[in-house]
Amino acid sequence: MFDMEYARWLDESHRHINDLRGGLATHLSDGDLRIIVDECLTHHDELFQLKAVAAKADVFHLITGLWATPAERCFLWMGGFKPSELIKILLPQLDPLTEQQIVGICSLQQSSQQAEEALSQGLEQLHQSLADTVASESLCEVTDMGNYMGHMAMALGKLSNLEGFVRQA
Repeated sequence: MFDMEYARWLDESHRHINDLRGGLATHLSDGDLRIIVDECLTHHDELFQLKAVAAKADVFHLITGLWATPAERCFLWMGGFKPSELIKILLPQLDPLTEQQIVGICSLQQSSQQAEEALSQGLEQLHQSLADTVASESLCEVTDMGNYMGHMAMALGKLSNLEGFVRQA
């Protein structure tokens, strides 16, 4: 379901990008451009809502990235996609900018980096906690099936926290 909705979202995204390019090429007024930009932002909000629903249904499908475009998979493969890195890539393309716009973008980049670091630390703690639970001595003892099942349930409970990380990201 998510794959089909994402494909639909991509088609609409291309339309929004073309509208924005056309507006820039025809030098629309700031008010008219604002309308197009607001539509683009609303469209991206829809993607985050789709991903939140997908995370609840099957977080592993979402984090594997098989649904993503080849370019998105490339960014994910190179160590995880970070919005702060995208800002670094885009900033030189956004000329001319006012001093206030540059300060705003730099502030956005800094807050993005802080959020990324917090998520990375939390995910690292989750990985460690999960590894500790799975590798616990009593889990390796298959003789006590009830204890084994209890540890596996605890590990799966911790793994369910992954959905929260995906929503935060």
